[in-house]
Amino acid sequence: MTLAEELRKRILILDGATGTEIQARGIQYDGNNDALPLTHPDIIRDIHQSYVNAGADIIITCTFGANRISQEGYGMSGQIREMNLSAAKIAREVADGCSDRKVFVMGGIGPTAKSLTIIELMADPSETVDFNCMKASYAEQAEALIDGGADGFLVETITDLRNAEAALEAISDVQKKRGLHLPVMISATLMNVGACLMTGSTVQDFITFAEKYDPVCIGLNCSFGAKDMIPYIREIAASAKCAVSVYPNAGLPTAHGYCDGPCVTADAIEEMAREGLINVAGGCCGTTPEHIREIAGRLSAVTPRQY
Repeated sequence: MTLAEELRKRILILDGATGTEIQARGIQYDGNNDALPLTHPDIIRDIHQSYVNAGADIIITCTFGANRISQEGYGMSGQIREMNLSAAKIAREVADGCSDRKVFVMGGIGPTAKSLTIIELMADPSETVDFNCMKASYAEQAEALIDGGADGFLVETITDLRNAEAALEAISDVQKKRGLHLPVMISATLMNVGACLMTGSTVQDFITFAEKYDPVCIGLNCSFGAKDMIPYIREIAASAKCAVSVYPNAGLPTAHGYCDGPCVTADAIEEMAREGLINVAGGCCGTTPEHIREIAGRLSAVTPRQY
């Protein structure tokens, strides 16, 4: 059964936050989560397993910033292939170990530490990153994720459509070269309830842009709490020609952590589901296996959005 086929049959459950779970385990490291599949593979394996046990049908590789541009600050830009390969293999092992259902592994691709829109507006001659450089960085990541066994790609937390264009063009080129057609999910993040990406693009701008790449699913992640995302998911669901996903933060961060517990997040996601808006649901920053378990339980008998 392919991901596209499953999305029409039931609401698929995506995993939750990785960073929260890493911090909860109290390991000593420099904050570079993407290095952990190399240095602490058992920690990453355990996190994936905790989400599968909670009901996740889709797990995301620990590769959000595993690209040459983002890793320069950590001095690890020469280990990109190893990072992505290891992360994908760990997720693949966990997914294949699930005996009661198919679990999909999506190669997680984040926005990098640079914004092409800002770089291009500034026209700074000292800037070393341009569109072709970023595209090459993403292609290197995509190659390794495929070799590690990813079922597809999740280009996520999009804050700049130019960065996303570089990622999606790179994925397309790599797939053409290999004769593949793996599914691609695309997810943006809103900076505030004014409903814009960091670089000013609107939700409608995002929809128009994303659908050029024939994704299996588009949606929103991170941003703010699930309840505040409802109107924007409605906007996407009203016009998207593919599946729709939502995986919000557990509310906004406070001095004591994220403010929305499992039931608060699940209440809003269940509202979206029963309104017929979504095909994929999960969690982003601050969410835990308990959030995913609550979401999975609420949505198990809810019909997915028809498209």
